[in-house]
Amino acid sequence: MTLGYHVVKSGYGLWVPGDERGTWSEAWDDQSGFIEPHTLHFADPVRKRIAEERMKHPAVRFDASMMKAIGDSIGLCQEQSPWKVIAASIEATHVHLLIPYSGLDIYNTVKWVGDQTTKAVHRSTAHQGPVWCKGSWISFVFDNER
Repeated sequence: MTLGYHVVKSGYGLWVPGDERGTWSEAWDDQSGFIEPHTLHFADPVRKRIAEERMKHPAVRFDASMMKAIGDSIGLCQEQSPWKVIAASIEATHVHLLIPYSGLDIYNTVKWVGDQTTKAVHRSTAHQGPVWCKGSWISFVFDNER
């Protein structure tokens, strides 16, 4: 039984394919297509350099005003939803959210939260570029006793 989800969203450009921490990114490029989708790719300095060269904007680190806009927006999102965030950490490079199971599709929920927080950052701060990297890391929390 799913109890909830641990969601991690990273700032734009901070964890690109080829990163020394490894990545789950599927795409290599338009000509090569997908390389081993849904597989952990280990550090690859060439792939990292190519990914960084393709970035259209500088990497994003959240300042205090951006973190406040993100936090406020997440609060508004949960007010409009059947779910509540039971734990959160908004860091300069990424966000962690612990969300209990609500019956909603978690992938759509996280996409919506990402869209809403991006709009909030654009409305409330001078930052007008991308806020988040593509995708999110979502871990399912299960009740292993059932």
